[in-house]
Amino acid sequence: MISTLEMSIIDVNADYLGVKRLLLMENAGKGLADFVWEICKKKALSNIIILAGKGGNGGDGMVAARHLANKADVSLYLLGEKEDIRKGSTQKNWQILENMLHSLNLHEVKDSTELSKIQIMQNSIIIDAIFGTGVRGEVTGLYSQVISMINDHGKKGTDIICVDTPSGINPNTGQKANTFVKGNYTVVFHKTKKGLTEGNSGKIRVVPIGIPPEAEFIVGPGDLLAISNINKWQRKGDQGKVLVIGGNEKYSGAPALAAMGALQAGSDLVTIVSPEQVAQAIRSYTPEFIVESYSSSHLTLDSIPYHLLEEYNSIVLGPGLGRHPDTQKAVEEILKITKTKNLPLIIDADGLHLINQGQLYSKVILTPHAGEFAVLSGNSLPSDSESFPERLNKVLETVKDSPAVWLVKGPWDIIAHSDNYKINKSGIPEMSRGGTGDILAGLTASMVNKTGDHFYAASIAAFINGKAGELAHRNFSTMRLLAKIPEAIQMSWDFILED
Repeated sequence: MISTLEMSIIDVNADYLGVKRLLLMENAGKGLADFVWEICKKKALSNIIILAGKGGNGGDGMVAARHLANKADVSLYLLGEKEDIRKGSTQKNWQILENMLHSLNLHEVKDSTELSKIQIMQNSIIIDAIFGTGVRGEVTGLYSQVISMINDHGKKGTDIICVDTPSGINPNTGQKANTFVKGNYTVVFHKTKKGLTEGNSGKIRVVPIGIPPEAEFIVGPGDLLAISNINKWQRKGDQGKVLVIGGNEKYSGAPALAAMGALQAGSDLVTIVSPEQVAQAIRSYTPEFIVESYSSSHLTLDSIPYHLLEEYNSIVLGPGLGRHPDTQKAVEEILKITKTKNLPLIIDADGLHLINQGQLYSKVILTPHAGEFAVLSGNSLPSDSESFPERLNKVLETVKDSPAVWLVKGPWDIIAHSDNYKINKSGIPEMSRGGTGDILAGLTASMVNKTGDHFYAASIAAFINGKAGELAHRNFSTMRLLAKIPEAIQMSWDFILED
């Protein structure tokens, strides 16, 4: 079974892999038409009524109408005005139907005053293509009246076939709206949605629509749909506050790069805690940083920023931190505090060498490269592409009992948690240089705040980091990569909105 978010992500990522959303709609509509025709032949019915919404569900119904038009008497009623169709693939299929007025009956039902346009004879079969998986909340107005009409005919024995989910049923939870379609059958695409049962959806038929298996585990722009806090009326702090704990007497660049990664990804506020010896150098990178310093040359128990840990939405621990024995004690203490308070924590670089894995918990993300993974797990990873399946299996075997999310960096990144995994293929060879991993840690912290889901946060961050690297491939540098992060994010949203 699958959630509607997962399905939306897969749709976009299938497109990213080359299987266009228009083709997926075509396959869905054709599969629907084949099932409808099965029922028609079995019950000797030849009159098909399709009630279509303005979204993708309606588009599936429009494709089915085209395929059924040479076999039966087909009438399609668009609930609303054609000018309000926003989805590109649905627009295209509506335009096709407008050129088929000799072979099917096409109507717009713009509002409740036009309900009388809908003519349903007793020997009809009704296709509910109104809402699909996008409906939430109560059903009102024209839609409520049409659903009541559908159900009235259902009580009289008319067969009702729902497209992907019965209109008015929440496909994730199975919760019923005030009004919902009581279907005899539901044709679901790719996989059954989590909330659907025979009790609320009738007999369920799963129809494959040509989505490649890779769309479920290769990270793509669709994963950005997991970002949940996009709000036009944002206030300061809504995009998250990130705390970076890093640096020692020698290193200032690593924590600064992590902080800049978080800022470039859209975090509202980033604070770095570092030794006074490098604090001034860190402040010089940008006035957007808030830098708090301590007098010792490296992190110790006495220099832990206890007062800040709970003030931030996510914490990055490790960039440039060093591996002093006192620092290890401090890292273990920070882990104890963050675990007790269940705080989101991204552990990177030196921090990975200092942790006690017995302290890990579900809100930890580890970001090791192959060498750090070997230190953590005792397993070395093969590095050539032919051995990638072995690399993947070793990672999955290592993380299966870990509560943390692991983002194992490499030419192809592996994001894994328990038995769930994704592979990120974005990026260029030049990104093997120092600093890109620090940027990724900051990006990941920012995405934790935007998604509230650590697995998706790591997946999105890996993808965006790699895409920014691809955009910066000429005269590549970490600063060019940083500069390209907003463009990589915008390109991903543009791709999502193309359909």
